[in-house]
Amino acid sequence: MKKIIYFLMFLLMSPVFAADKLHVSAMDNFSSINPSESFQVMLIEDGVLNDVYMIKGDILNCTLKKTTDPTRAKRDAKIYLNVVSYTDKKGTHEFSDKMIGKYAKKILSYEEVKKTPPKTIVKKTAGTVGNFFVKGFSYAVSFVDGFKENKEDNRLKSGAKQVYDDSFLSYVEYGQEVEIKEGDEFYLIVKKVKDKD
Repeated sequence: MKKIIYFLMFLLMSPVFAADKLHVSAMDNFSSINPSESFQVMLIEDGVLNDVYMIKGDILNCTLKKTTDPTRAKRDAKIYLNVVSYTDKKGTHEFSDKMIGKYAKKILSYEEVKKTPPKTIVKKTAGTVGNFFVKGFSYAVSFVDGFKENKEDNRLKSGAKQVYDDSFLSYVEYGQEVEIKEGDEFYLIVKKVKDKD
């Protein structure tokens, strides 16, 4: 019991390098296939970056660090940006620390959880519980969901496609490239880069 308490105290007292999550809007088009060397985003919510309070409408000036290709298991391409400076009504200000921002379509936050349709949560829960107790139950739920939505204009085909999309077999497919259009909203998860001695 003492070991557990000491471990928890150690975790609480150790330094944490948290990331700043900024809700932004693209000011330019950007593609992971043919990325441009510079990219600007505008804050659509107030936020804090490297202890600098930023308000809605401030602009972050970024340069490309790297992109990664999509991989199997439906993992999409990733975009990493150097966050160089920000522009507000007083002008452009460079950051003293080196910071890297990562593109994220969504983040897990209270607001995002509230936006999730209850139907999606019920379906995932029913599928998980059903799979635990009755093998194949989650596939039946997927089939009925696809049958009802009829995205393929053929109920049987739609049901079968939904079963495939929700099954482990679909994870052999590659993810998608990231295409950001001007005005698209997303999150920039920014971390300060630690200097190596």
